[in-house]
Parts: sequence; structure tokens; C-alpha cells
Amino acid sequence: TLMSDNGNGPSQPPADSSQTMSFRSEHPTRLSDAECVEKCNELVEQYRRRENPKVDTILALQQTLLDSPTVEEGGSLPDALAVFVSMLDSIDRANGKAAERGKERGQSSQQQEAEGRTTEPGDEDQEGEERVRRERDSSESSDEDERPSKRSKGRLDTSKFPWHEKRVSAIAALSPDIKQTFEQLERFSVDPKGVVRDILSTPGCPPFPPEQWLNIVQWKVVDLGKVLEAAHSTDLEPKQTHVIDDKVELSFRASKSTAGIHSASDHNIAFTKYINALTFIFPQRWEEYTSWNAHMSGLFHAFETSRHSRVIEYDKAARTLVSLQRHIHLTDYSAFGELQYTFLSSFGVGPNSSESGTGGGGKSDRTSGGGGRKREPCHKWNRGTCLKSSSECYFSHCCDRKGCRGAHKKSDCTRLSKTGEGSK
Repeated sequence: TLMSDNGNGPSQPPADSSQTMSFRSEHPTRLSDAECVEKCNELVEQYRRRENPKVDTILALQQTLLDSPTVEEGGSLPDALAVFVSMLDSIDRANGKAAERGKERGQSSQQQEAEGRTTEPGDEDQEGEERVRRERDSSESSDEDERPSKRSKGRLDTSKFPWHEKRVSAIAALSPDIKQTFEQLERFSVDPKGVVRDILSTPGCPPFPPEQWLNIVQWKVVDLGKVLEAAHSTDLEPKQTHVIDDKVELSFRASKSTAGIHSASDHNIAFTKYINALTFIFPQRWEEYTSWNAHMSGLFHAFETSRHSRVIEYDKAARTLVSLQRHIHLTDYSAFGELQYTFLSSFGVGPNSSESGTGGGGKSDRTSGGGGRKREPCHKWNRGTCLKSSSECYFSHCCDRKGCRGAHKKSDCTRLSKTGEGSK
């Protein structure tokens, strides 16, 4: 038993001074958010190189994020940790696929060796040619299936991009519905066409054009005109093929109507179908898009019919902005201030903003008598043969009966009974 210097009792063993010094040295100055992200990326790279096990890596990531100023000030630790854990999971998936490919190559080589033992010497050349031919045919037939795997082999290391830190912090601060949309789009980006094929084979899938399904999966702008066109089309196979002889084959697509969206009713029908398709994939965005549709209905009601083309262009411009700036909701109306001036105001630079202008340089309206300037009625529209909307047509879509000019066709005019022209 060790005695103390004064002999009063057993003394405690002296503390290891080296341990004390090392413990104190493990408390550096406070790290910034950027330094914490860089340290976490280094931990992920160490796991990629298989230097540390996954459990230790996750614990080290958690400890590093706890030292982050954002987390210390009340930021969400689980959300930040989930970003880096997903990186570890993607590394596991890539390693698993590599192991499967190695196993398949080993089995195929063993099978080839077994086949080589049973072949006769004279058949080696012929069998080698046959094997090359089979490999070439199989590679050509499976070229389409292997494209996603080839893309995954050459996948970029996004952690090296200069904007990576900003992306990670920005996604962590997004609202839950947009954050979920980001995660879905990242999964869909591996094989968008395969996602569409799976959607179309799902019972209860909303009716929607396949090419527009692809736009939704890739978060691109949906063409409402093609949605409306598909709703009114009965042509299941627009592509037609005619064989002239054994060497010549003509293939073309049947012409379709290009009516597009020209009225409030057209927009409401197409946008309702769009909501059904969009929320089939992204159900968390249902309230946002139904609110936008109600907003559009209010604008259609506020503008006269001849100005509805402005509302249609404004809707398309707003949806284009949301597809490019994926952190914006359609209900963030303050983000569309410039678009409102561009497309909805009479002094904007939109394609339909100055359609009623009377200044020089453009088409001047024809006069039909009286003090105001009015366009002459469109006779084709009254006969039901005008294919243009009221904003596109040079003439006015109104009744062409003399003295009427009502918002109806001549065949529906009530002046027939009053003027006695019904017998004409």
C-alpha cells in the first residue's frame, strides 16, 4: 500500500499528466458552420475509403453537428444528421451493387471454365466466335436497361462543388413539403422514364399524357394545352406506319388539334387534371396547387373575357418560375410581383399586354360607327369556323347582326323575334 509523504494514510496514484494534457487539447476554439460541414464531409470520405465503421462514423457526425453554431442556437440536429446519413446509405448501396457484379463475373468465369473442359480441341475457335456473338447481342439488347447503371458509375461527387455547403444548409431550412419533394426528385432522377412506366402500370393512375407525366417526375412545366388536347382526343396511337416494300417503310404521326388553352373553362379543366396527376406523385403539394387554382379562378373572374389570355400567360410564367426555383411555393404570391406587372397590367411587356392598344406601329382597330373605337365582328366566329381565341383574332367575337354586338353568336341572337328576321 502506498503511503503519503506525511504517513497519514494511503495515497492516490498520481493522475496521468499526459492524459490530462490530451483531454484539454481536444477542446479547440468554436467551429463555424462551414468548418463543421467540411469536417462531416471528411468523415463521409473516410467511410467511403472504409477506414471507419458506420456506427462510429454516425456518432462522430452527431458530435460534430452538436458543435455547430446553428444546432447550438436551436437548429434541427436530426435533419442535419439525416443528410449525411443518406450519403452513407448511398455508399452502402454502391458497394452492394459492386459486390453483386463481382459475384456474377466470378460465376460466369467458373461456368466458362467448366464448359472449356468438356469441349473438344477442334471446336474451340467456333465456340469462341459463338460466345462473342452472344455477348454482343446481349449487350445490344440490354443497352437501354444498363443506361441507369452507367450513369450511376459516373456519378459526380457533389460534395466537392463550391456550392455544396450552401445547398445542404438551404435544404435543411426548407419547409417539410418542399424538402420531401427534393428527396423524391432525387430518387426519380436515377431513371425518370422507368418511374413513369411504373406510374402508368399502377391501378388507379389518373389519366394523363405520358410525356406530361415525365415533366412532372422531372419537375418541369406541364403543357396544359396538351393535357386538354389528350382529354378530348380518341387517337390512341398517333404514329402511323406504311410499308412500301421490303426496304422502304414510311412512318409519320397523325396531325392533331393545336387548340391549346384559350378560356377560363379550358384552363380549369386542364389544371384540375394536372392537380390530380401531380398529387398522385407529390400528395404533400395538394393544398398549394388547389389554392393556386382558386387564385386563377378569381383572376379570370376579375378580367373581362377578352383579357383572359393575360391570365393564362401569367399562370404559365409563374409555374415556370416554380419549376426553376424549386424552393418557392405557387402560393408565394409576393415572388411573382414582376410577372404580374409583365403579364396582367396593360402597360406590361407580355405578349398580350398591349393587345388593346391604339398607338402607332401596331394594328389599328376598325371603326364600326359611333364615338368609340371598336373592332368589326368576326363572321367566321359567328359561323363557328374561327379557330382563334378572342385575344388572337383581329376581329371581335360578338354577334354580327346589325345593331346587336352581343357576346353571343348570330344563331343565338334574341333579336330574331324582335326584328322579324327569323324568316330570312
